[in-house]
Amino acid sequence: MSRYEALIRKLETTLPSVSPSELQRLMNSISPPLVVDVRETTDYQLDAIDGSINLPRAKLEANIESQMSTADQKVIVYCGSRGRSQLVCRLLIEMGIDAAFLRGGLENWNAQVDGTSSDTDLKQR
Repeated sequence: MSRYEALIRKLETTLPSVSPSELQRLMNSISPPLVVDVRETTDYQLDAIDGSINLPRAKLEANIESQMSTADQKVIVYCGSRGRSQLVCRLLIEMGIDAAFLRGGLENWNAQVDGTSSDTDLKQR
C-alpha cells in the first residue's frame, strides 16, 4: 500500500463524513450546507450534484470563505470517489471550517440518489 493510500484510509475513519442520503436530507433542510465539488472544472461540467459549486482543490483555500453564506455554514466536499475530498476536508477543518466529505463521492451519489450509475461495485481510487 502506498503512503497516499494509507493516508486516505486513515482519513476515512477519522474525518466527519456523510452518506448520499444524509447529504440529500441536509440539502433540503432549512440551513443547507455549501456543497463543493473539488474536481477539475472539466469533470464538474460533465457530471455534478445539483446545487453544488465547483472549487477545484488548487483554488479552494483562497476562495471557500467567499462562497459560504455564513461563517458557520457547514461545508460538504466531494470528488469522483474518494481521496481528494478527504484531503480537502482535513484542510478545511484545520482552517476552522465545519466540514465533512461525501462517502464514496459522486460515484456513490449517482448510484444511491440519482440512479445514474450502472456500476454497482463502486471503484475505489
